[in-house]
Amino acid sequence: MQEQSDDDKEKPLAKRALTTQKRRKEIVEAAAACFITQGFHQTSIRDIAKRAGISLGNLYNHFSSKTDLIAEIAVLESDDQTVVNDILSEDGKVQDILARFIAVHFDELSKPENAVLAAEITSEAMRNPQIAEPFLENRAQLVARLASVLISPDLNYPEDTTEMAELILTLVQSTAARAAFQPGRKQKATLGALQSSVCRLVGLSD
Repeated sequence: MQEQSDDDKEKPLAKRALTTQKRRKEIVEAAAACFITQGFHQTSIRDIAKRAGISLGNLYNHFSSKTDLIAEIAVLESDDQTVVNDILSEDGKVQDILARFIAVHFDELSKPENAVLAAEITSEAMRNPQIAEPFLENRAQLVARLASVLISPDLNYPEDTTEMAELILTLVQSTAARAAFQPGRKQKATLGALQSSVCRLVGLSD
């Protein structure tokens, strides 16, 4: 009998790992959908298992609690930040980079489902530091990248760029949240006003 090669032995393991990863993502997406439609506290683990189409025992094989699920949502959020991180890493005029960053981040955050999920997580994170920690880490990484863009010869102001980045991010997030809960507003006009305001804030002409 021919002995199985190391590569042949690794293939089932790799396939199993991909299957597990896919299943975990499906469970997290089901949890997020439940949190959006029912709220964090109104959602039970059983509700999430039902939405994901798996047994309760199978869910517990992957996640032990709703807190673990929210932590995994933070991981997905970090993955989603790749696009804006890439924008902030581009070369070019500060004004153009900021405009692209604001447009993409605003568009994502102003989607009603994302705004509702963010509100649910923020509310729970204020009560539970364990939930807050991974989301604060994501924000810190985004602030750091934004702050590095503001260290530019195009800008000339004495403020700490980290504090300025925090302020810009807060402005984008709060404006996006308002836009999400006021769907009748003209999103394009709101985005334009936001971009102009940030330019003036950092000392650039809009």
